[in-house]
Amino acid sequence: MKKVLLLLLLCATLPAFAQTELSDTEAESKLLVNNDRLIVLDFYATWCGPCKRMDPIMKELDKKYKDRVDFYKIDVDKSQVDDALGINAMPTYLFIKNSSNLEQIEGAMSKTKMEALITKHMKTVANDEEEVEETVIESTETDDFDMSDFSQENLDKIWDSSSLLNSMAWNAYKTENNVKILLKAIKVVERSIELEKNYYNTDTLAALLYKTGNYTKALKKAKEAVDIAKDEGISYTSTTKLIEQIIEEM
Repeated sequence: MKKVLLLLLLCATLPAFAQTELSDTEAESKLLVNNDRLIVLDFYATWCGPCKRMDPIMKELDKKYKDRVDFYKIDVDKSQVDDALGINAMPTYLFIKNSSNLEQIEGAMSKTKMEALITKHMKTVANDEEEVEETVIESTETDDFDMSDFSQENLDKIWDSSSLLNSMAWNAYKTENNVKILLKAIKVVERSIELEKNYYNTDTLAALLYKTGNYTKALKKAKEAVDIAKDEGISYTSTTKLIEQIIEEM
C-alpha cells in the first residue's frame, strides 16, 4: 500500500512537459475554448523527419511556457482533423486563442523563431475575423498537392513554399530508392534553399547527395548544415551521424 501511495505521489509531482496528444473526439473540447490562453497545435507524422527534429524544441518551450500556453499535437495518420482543416505539410503549427486560428505555419524552424511566434500570439487579442479567414484560405491552396508527384504541374502548386519543397524532398529521401526521383528531389530542395536557406533544407540536400553517391558534396553540405545549426541553436545530432556515414563511404 505504501508503494502504491508513493507511486501516486511521484506521478502527481513530476512535471509533464511533453505535448498532449489529441484524438478526434477530444479536439473540439480542447481547442474551441475561450479562456484567453494560447494554444499551439502541432500536426505531425511519425515518419516525418522535420517533425522529429522539432520534438526537443517543442518540449523545451512546453516546459518554459506551460503555465501560460497549452501545447497539443495530432498524428495526421490517426486523425481526420487535419483533413478537415486542409493540412498538407508536416509539421504544421496552428496558433489558436479563444477559438480563433491566429496563424498557421508550415515546416520546421529554429527554436528562436518558434518562441518568437509563441510570445507574439500570447499578446494577441483573437478577434480579427479577416485574419482567420485568410489563414483558412491559405491552407486550402495546396489541398490537391501530392507529396510523391514530381511533375512540374504538381510542383508549381508549392514552388514558392520553401518549407513544403523541403518536406517533399525529405519524404523522397526517406521513402525512395529510385535514383531518378532522388535527383529530382535534389532539384526541389535546391529550390527550397534558393527561397530560404536554413539548417533543415541544407541537411536534406546533404542527405540526398549522400544517398545518390555524391559523397564529397554531401560532406560539404552536411558541414554547412552544422554551422547553420550552431548559429541558430538547433540540435544537429542527425547531421553528425550523417557525416560519419559519409566519411565511411569516402
